[in-house]
Amino acid sequence: MDYIVDIAGRFFCSARWFVFFSVAALVMAACQKAPSSQPEQYIFLGHPYDWNFADRIDPRLEELDYSGFSQVWLGGDVCARTAEHPSALPYLDSIFSMDKVHWALGNHDYDYGNPQVILDYLQRPSFYTVWQNGYCLMVLNTNLFWFYPSAPPQRDCEEKAAQWAMIGAVADTIQKASHLIILHHHGLFNELKVNEEGDTLEAFNTNAMPIYGTCGPGSELTAVLYPRLVEVQNRGVQVVLIGGDLGMQAKSFEFQTPEGIWLLGSGINNSVNRDYAPEYVKDFGPDKVLLLEYERQKRELSWKFVELNGLVE
Repeated sequence: MDYIVDIAGRFFCSARWFVFFSVAALVMAACQKAPSSQPEQYIFLGHPYDWNFADRIDPRLEELDYSGFSQVWLGGDVCARTAEHPSALPYLDSIFSMDKVHWALGNHDYDYGNPQVILDYLQRPSFYTVWQNGYCLMVLNTNLFWFYPSAPPQRDCEEKAAQWAMIGAVADTIQKASHLIILHHHGLFNELKVNEEGDTLEAFNTNAMPIYGTCGPGSELTAVLYPRLVEVQNRGVQVVLIGGDLGMQAKSFEFQTPEGIWLLGSGINNSVNRDYAPEYVKDFGPDKVLLLEYERQKRELSWKFVELNGLVE
Protein backbone atom coordinates (compact mmCIF):
# COMPACT_ATOMS: atom_id res chain seq x y z
CA MET A 1 0.00 0.00 0.00
CA ASP A 2 1.29 3.48 -0.84
CA TYR A 3 0.76 6.69 1.05
CA ILE A 4 1.01 9.81 -1.08
CA VAL A 5 1.66 13.38 -0.03
CA ASP A 6 0.72 16.04 -2.59
CA ILE A 7 0.67 19.54 -1.11
CA ALA A 8 -0.88 22.14 -3.47
CA GLY A 9 1.21 20.83 -6.34
CA ARG A 10 4.45 21.88 -4.63
CA PHE A 11 5.63 18.45 -3.60
CA PHE A 12 5.12 14.84 -4.51
CA CYS A 13 6.58 11.85 -2.75
CA SER A 14 5.33 8.34 -2.18
CA ALA A 15 6.40 6.26 0.80
CA ARG A 16 5.45 2.60 0.91
CA TRP A 17 4.31 1.09 4.23
CA PHE A 18 3.56 4.45 5.89
CA VAL A 19 0.06 3.25 6.73
CA PHE A 20 1.50 -0.01 8.04
CA PHE A 21 3.53 1.98 10.54
CA SER A 22 0.60 4.32 11.39
CA VAL A 23 2.55 7.39 10.40
CA ALA A 24 -0.16 8.99 8.24
CA ALA A 25 -1.32 11.30 11.03
CA LEU A 26 2.22 12.48 11.68
CA VAL A 27 2.85 13.20 8.01
CA MET A 28 -0.41 15.04 7.48
CA ALA A 29 0.09 17.15 10.61
CA ALA A 30 3.45 18.30 9.26
CA CYS A 31 2.15 18.79 5.72
CA GLN A 32 -0.85 20.87 6.75
CA LYS A 33 1.14 23.15 9.02
CA ALA A 34 0.63 26.81 8.09
CA PRO A 35 3.66 28.12 6.18
CA SER A 36 5.84 30.67 7.92
CA SER A 37 7.81 33.55 6.43
CA GLN A 38 10.27 33.54 9.31
CA PRO A 39 13.50 31.52 8.99
CA GLU A 40 13.32 28.17 10.76
CA GLN A 41 16.10 27.57 13.29
CA TYR A 42 17.24 24.03 14.12
CA ILE A 43 19.82 22.52 16.45
CA PHE A 44 21.33 19.11 15.67
CA LEU A 45 22.84 17.09 18.51
CA GLY A 46 24.82 13.92 17.89
CA HIS A 47 25.95 11.44 20.53
CA PRO A 48 24.95 13.79 23.37
CA TYR A 49 24.92 11.30 26.24
CA ASP A 50 26.63 11.83 29.59
CA TRP A 51 29.43 9.29 29.94
CA ASN A 52 28.85 9.11 33.69
CA PHE A 53 25.14 8.26 33.72
CA ALA A 54 23.21 5.79 31.56
CA ASP A 55 20.03 7.87 31.48
CA ARG A 56 21.28 11.45 31.18
CA ILE A 57 22.65 13.81 28.52
CA ASP A 58 25.69 16.04 28.82
CA PRO A 59 24.86 18.52 31.62
CA ARG A 60 25.71 21.48 29.40
CA LEU A 61 22.85 20.50 27.13
CA GLU A 62 20.51 20.63 30.11
CA GLU A 63 21.36 24.31 30.49
CA LEU A 64 20.57 25.37 26.93
CA ASP A 65 17.41 27.29 26.10
CA TYR A 66 15.76 25.44 23.20
CA SER A 67 12.77 27.77 22.91
CA GLY A 68 14.43 29.71 20.07
CA PHE A 69 14.71 26.61 17.89
CA SER A 70 11.84 25.52 15.69
CA GLN A 71 12.93 21.91 16.12
CA VAL A 72 15.58 19.81 17.84
CA TRP A 73 17.15 17.16 15.61
CA LEU A 74 18.73 14.28 17.51
CA GLY A 75 21.34 12.16 15.75
CA GLY A 76 21.10 9.19 18.09
CA ASP A 77 22.85 7.79 21.17
CA VAL A 78 20.92 10.38 23.13
CA CYS A 79 21.48 8.56 26.42
CA ALA A 80 24.00 5.77 26.94
CA ARG A 81 21.16 3.27 27.48
CA THR A 82 18.02 5.15 26.59
CA ALA A 83 15.52 2.34 26.09
CA GLU A 84 16.79 0.48 29.14
CA HIS A 85 15.79 3.45 31.31
CA PRO A 86 12.26 4.58 30.29
CA SER A 87 12.43 7.34 32.91
CA ALA A 88 14.92 9.05 30.60
CA LEU A 89 12.10 9.87 28.18
CA PRO A 90 10.10 12.32 30.34
CA TYR A 91 13.46 13.74 31.42
CA LEU A 92 14.39 14.38 27.77
CA ASP A 93 10.90 15.70 27.12
CA SER A 94 11.34 18.27 29.87
CA ILE A 95 14.52 19.52 28.19
CA PHE A 96 13.72 19.39 24.46
CA SER A 97 9.91 19.18 24.32
CA MET A 98 9.42 16.00 22.30
CA ASP A 99 6.69 17.48 20.13
CA LYS A 100 9.40 19.40 18.26
CA VAL A 101 11.99 16.61 18.15
CA HIS A 102 13.04 14.45 15.22
CA TRP A 103 15.16 11.56 16.49
CA ALA A 104 17.28 9.21 14.36
CA LEU A 105 17.82 6.29 16.71
CA GLY A 106 21.40 5.32 17.53
CA ASN A 107 22.72 1.97 18.67
CA HIS A 108 22.77 3.14 22.30
CA ASP A 109 19.07 3.96 21.96
CA TYR A 110 18.33 0.72 20.15
CA ASP A 111 20.50 -2.05 21.58
CA TYR A 112 19.78 -1.81 25.30
CA GLY A 113 16.24 -2.49 26.45
CA ASN A 114 13.30 -2.34 24.08
CA PRO A 115 13.48 0.57 21.60
CA GLN A 116 9.71 0.38 21.21
CA VAL A 117 9.39 2.29 24.50
CA ILE A 118 11.04 5.26 22.76
CA LEU A 119 8.77 5.00 19.73
CA ASP A 120 5.69 4.68 21.90
CA TYR A 121 6.66 7.81 23.78
CA LEU A 122 7.34 9.71 20.55
CA GLN A 123 4.21 8.22 18.93
CA ARG A 124 5.95 7.65 15.63
CA PRO A 125 7.82 4.87 13.79
CA SER A 126 11.59 4.50 13.74
CA PHE A 127 11.81 5.85 10.16
CA TYR A 128 9.57 8.25 8.27
CA THR A 129 9.44 11.22 5.90
CA VAL A 130 7.71 14.57 6.45
CA TRP A 131 7.22 17.77 4.43
CA GLN A 132 8.35 20.92 6.22
CA ASN A 133 7.56 24.28 4.61
CA GLY A 134 9.44 23.72 1.39
CA TYR A 135 11.74 20.77 1.98
CA CYS A 136 11.49 17.06 2.70
CA LEU A 137 12.90 15.67 5.97
CA MET A 138 13.66 11.95 6.11
CA VAL A 139 14.54 10.24 9.40
CA LEU A 140 16.30 6.89 9.08
CA ASN A 141 16.81 4.00 11.48
CA THR A 142 20.33 2.92 10.53
CA ASN A 143 20.20 0.16 13.15
CA LEU A 144 18.30 -1.78 10.48
CA PHE A 145 21.32 -1.62 8.17
CA TRP A 146 24.07 -4.26 8.05
CA PHE A 147 27.60 -2.89 8.52
CA TYR A 148 29.70 -5.91 7.58
CA PRO A 149 31.09 -7.42 4.34
CA SER A 150 29.24 -10.69 4.98
CA ALA A 151 25.77 -11.34 3.61
CA PRO A 152 23.07 -9.63 5.68
CA PRO A 153 21.30 -11.87 8.22
CA GLN A 154 17.69 -12.86 7.63
CA ARG A 155 16.02 -10.97 10.46
CA ASP A 156 13.73 -7.94 10.63
CA CYS A 157 13.53 -8.35 6.85
CA GLU A 158 10.06 -6.86 6.44
CA GLU A 159 10.95 -3.74 8.42
CA LYS A 160 14.22 -3.35 6.52
CA ALA A 161 12.41 -3.71 3.20
CA ALA A 162 9.85 -1.11 4.30
CA GLN A 163 12.54 1.44 5.09
CA TRP A 164 14.34 0.68 1.82
CA ALA A 165 11.07 1.09 -0.08
CA MET A 166 10.40 4.43 1.63
CA ILE A 167 13.82 5.76 0.66
CA GLY A 168 13.40 4.59 -2.93
CA ALA A 169 9.86 5.94 -3.26
CA VAL A 170 10.88 9.39 -2.08
CA ALA A 171 14.02 9.41 -4.25
CA ASP A 172 11.99 8.41 -7.30
CA THR A 173 9.18 10.94 -6.88
CA ILE A 174 10.45 14.03 -5.08
CA GLN A 175 10.24 16.99 -7.46
CA LYS A 176 9.49 20.44 -6.09
CA ALA A 177 11.19 20.39 -2.69
CA SER A 178 14.19 22.66 -2.25
CA HIS A 179 16.05 20.05 -0.19
CA LEU A 180 15.97 16.42 0.83
CA ILE A 181 17.47 16.36 4.33
CA ILE A 182 18.25 12.91 5.71
CA LEU A 183 18.86 12.48 9.45
CA HIS A 184 20.75 9.33 10.42
CA HIS A 185 23.03 7.92 13.11
CA HIS A 186 25.77 5.69 11.70
CA GLY A 187 28.12 7.06 9.08
CA LEU A 188 26.85 6.39 5.53
CA PHE A 189 28.54 6.41 2.12
CA ASN A 190 31.93 6.12 3.77
CA GLU A 191 33.57 5.03 0.50
CA LEU A 192 32.92 8.53 -0.85
CA LYS A 193 34.62 10.43 1.96
CA VAL A 194 38.02 10.83 0.31
CA ASN A 195 40.11 14.00 0.22
CA GLU A 196 42.09 15.33 -2.74
CA GLU A 197 45.10 13.24 -1.72
CA GLY A 198 43.02 10.07 -1.84
CA ASP A 199 42.93 9.59 1.93
CA THR A 200 39.75 8.21 3.48
CA LEU A 201 38.21 10.60 6.02
CA GLU A 202 37.25 8.54 9.07
CA ALA A 203 35.45 11.15 11.13
CA PHE A 204 32.49 9.03 12.27
CA ASN A 205 32.81 6.68 15.23
CA THR A 206 32.29 3.76 12.86
CA ASN A 207 33.15 4.00 9.17
CA ALA A 208 31.91 0.68 7.84
CA MET A 209 32.24 -0.33 4.19
CA PRO A 210 30.10 -1.77 2.69
CA ILE A 211 26.67 -1.20 4.26
CA TYR A 212 23.52 -3.12 3.26
CA GLY A 213 20.01 -1.75 3.59
CA THR A 214 17.95 -4.96 3.52
CA CYS A 215 18.28 -8.70 4.00
CA GLY A 216 19.30 -9.05 0.36
CA PRO A 217 22.85 -8.65 -0.97
CA GLY A 218 21.61 -6.30 -3.70
CA SER A 219 21.03 -3.44 -1.29
CA GLU A 220 24.52 -2.04 -0.84
CA LEU A 221 24.03 1.63 -0.03
CA THR A 222 26.84 3.26 -1.96
CA ALA A 223 26.38 1.13 -5.08
CA VAL A 224 22.57 1.15 -5.19
CA LEU A 225 21.20 4.03 -3.13
CA TYR A 226 23.75 6.75 -3.79
CA PRO A 227 23.06 6.90 -7.57
CA ARG A 228 19.37 7.40 -6.80
CA LEU A 229 20.21 10.33 -4.54
CA VAL A 230 22.39 11.75 -7.32
CA GLU A 231 19.31 11.65 -9.55
CA VAL A 232 17.47 13.67 -6.89
CA GLN A 233 20.33 16.14 -6.82
CA ASN A 234 20.27 16.42 -10.61
CA ARG A 235 16.56 17.27 -10.49
CA GLY A 236 17.44 20.41 -8.55
CA VAL A 237 16.68 19.10 -5.06
CA GLN A 238 19.71 19.64 -2.81
CA VAL A 239 20.48 16.45 -0.87
CA VAL A 240 21.94 16.86 2.63
CA LEU A 241 22.73 13.98 4.99
CA ILE A 242 23.33 14.71 8.68
CA GLY A 243 24.74 11.97 10.93
CA GLY A 244 25.08 11.86 14.70
CA ASP A 245 27.58 9.06 15.38
CA LEU A 246 30.50 11.41 15.96
CA GLY A 247 32.60 12.64 18.86
CA MET A 248 35.25 9.95 19.27
CA GLN A 249 37.40 10.76 16.22
CA ALA A 250 36.03 14.20 15.33
CA LYS A 251 33.50 16.70 16.66
CA SER A 252 32.24 17.86 13.28
CA PHE A 253 32.28 16.73 9.69
CA GLU A 254 31.47 18.56 6.46
CA PHE A 255 32.06 17.07 3.03
CA GLN A 256 30.56 17.65 -0.40
CA THR A 257 30.72 14.85 -2.94
CA PRO A 258 31.67 15.57 -6.57
CA GLU A 259 27.97 15.28 -7.43
CA GLY A 260 27.10 18.07 -4.98
CA ILE A 261 25.58 16.06 -2.11
CA TRP A 262 26.47 17.30 1.37
CA LEU A 263 27.53 14.84 4.09
CA LEU A 264 27.49 16.46 7.54
CA GLY A 265 28.00 15.18 11.06
CA SER A 266 28.25 16.44 14.62
CA GLY A 267 28.92 14.81 18.00
CA ILE A 268 30.31 15.41 21.47
CA ASN A 269 32.28 13.54 24.13
CA ASN A 270 33.71 16.00 26.68
CA SER A 271 31.90 14.35 29.60
CA VAL A 272 34.26 11.36 29.36
CA ASN A 273 36.95 11.12 32.04
CA ARG A 274 40.23 11.53 30.16
CA ASP A 275 42.09 9.39 32.68
CA TYR A 276 39.85 6.43 31.92
CA ALA A 277 38.81 7.18 28.36
CA PRO A 278 38.59 4.16 26.03
CA GLU A 279 41.31 3.80 23.43
CA TYR A 280 38.89 4.58 20.62
CA VAL A 281 38.38 8.13 21.90
CA LYS A 282 40.85 10.16 19.81
CA ASP A 283 39.54 13.73 19.89
CA PHE A 284 39.38 15.60 23.21
CA GLY A 285 38.95 19.02 21.61
CA PRO A 286 36.02 21.34 22.35
CA ASP A 287 32.65 19.79 21.66
CA LYS A 288 30.61 21.21 18.78
CA VAL A 289 26.97 21.20 17.80
CA LEU A 290 25.39 21.94 14.44
CA LEU A 291 23.03 24.91 14.01
CA LEU A 292 20.93 25.20 10.85
CA GLU A 293 18.63 27.82 9.37
CA TYR A 294 16.08 27.38 6.59
CA GLU A 295 14.70 30.42 4.76
CA ARG A 296 11.52 29.29 3.07
CA GLN A 297 11.11 32.33 0.84
CA LYS A 298 14.62 31.96 -0.56
CA ARG A 299 14.55 28.15 -0.40
CA GLU A 300 17.96 28.26 1.26
CA LEU A 301 19.49 26.08 3.96
CA SER A 302 22.58 27.24 5.82
CA TRP A 303 24.50 25.78 8.73
CA LYS A 304 27.43 26.31 11.04
CA PHE A 305 29.27 24.33 13.69
CA VAL A 306 29.55 26.10 17.04
CA GLU A 307 31.40 25.17 20.23
CA LEU A 308 29.00 23.91 22.86
CA ASN A 309 30.72 25.76 25.71
CA GLY A 310 30.28 29.07 23.91
CA LEU A 311 26.65 28.33 23.18
CA VAL A 312 25.96 27.62 26.86
CA GLU A 313 27.72 30.79 27.95
